Amino acid sequence: MSAQQFDQNLGDILQNVRQIDNFLDVVFEFLYRRTDFYRTMRDDRDTMGLPPGMARRLVMQAFMKYEQMAKIPSAEIQQGPAPSMAQEVEVGSDEKAKGEGSSQQTKDPATGSVLNEKAKEKNSEENVTDVSKTKASLTSADTYNGALRDAYAWSQTLKDVDIKVFVPSNIKTAKQLSVDIKAEHIKVATKEPGGPTVLLEGKVNSRINTEESMWSLDPGKYVQINLEKRTETWWKHAIEGEPDIDGKSIDNTQHIHEMDEESQSDYRRVMYDFEQKRHGKPSSKELETQDMLKKAWNAEGSPFRGTEFDPTKFNISTG
Repeated sequence: MSAQQFDQNLGDILQNVRQIDNFLDVVFEFLYRRTDFYRTMRDDRDTMGLPPGMARRLVMQAFMKYEQMAKIPSAEIQQGPAPSMAQEVEVGSDEKAKGEGSSQQTKDPATGSVLNEKAKEKNSEENVTDVSKTKASLTSADTYNGALRDAYAWSQTLKDVDIKVFVPSNIKTAKQLSVDIKAEHIKVATKEPGGPTVLLEGKVNSRINTEESMWSLDPGKYVQINLEKRTETWWKHAIEGEPDIDGKSIDNTQHIHEMDEESQSDYRRVMYDFEQKRHGKPSSKELETQDMLKKAWNAEGSPFRGTEFDPTKFNISTG
């Protein structure tokens, strides 16, 4: 499905409201009024709404996807024709990483200053502490249908997987990282003068679409990798060799944004009919039937032709 087919409708809305902030307000108000986008699931049995944090994450994923595309003319983008390179989005600090220097010296990737042995030990200790803080700040959304591991946390829906790989606190820009995403394998490493430090490497549970996968950096905290599954199936683990999650703990609820277009249309019709019934108004099927009767009312040969349509003359049953 191409989003361009909606250009006319969206263009009309933008022309009416005139400003981007008003346009976005219209979009999110629609989600608020007509969908369960803003409803948070209370427990695993709740079939309405989204898991905690999911709505915000979906918005950020969409924003980062097109932010990346907007940067394409820039030489800063680490995206090319090679199938092994997924999309990269840098979020946060614009501080420039400096890695130049003698092979005999170790420099701080964030500042470029030469580190002595004591400084390196101190940085190592601080990084361990910062990773612990990052883990403590995670929410249930970060491990939704997934798990927390030593080097990362992962979550999943039926269509995609999110992996947050913890990074040292001195990793401030995307240029300090090497992220390689292939159809069955991912690797995350820091770029350092003394050689790369691998943060995570391994085979993923099943094949992914590299063209639709992307990553972003939350400076000093984690690399967030979003992987689109090639096949809609539940993963037992994110990286091969890690313990499998308990399949019984997976929330199999399918949310409206995960449904196909026909199912979403049926869902919206049911919700519309519910609201109509609540206000004592006709359902969508009753309205369709009335439209057909109106046309028949004024059709050639009809005894009612030329008179005002009166639905009380019919016994309308929608079954």
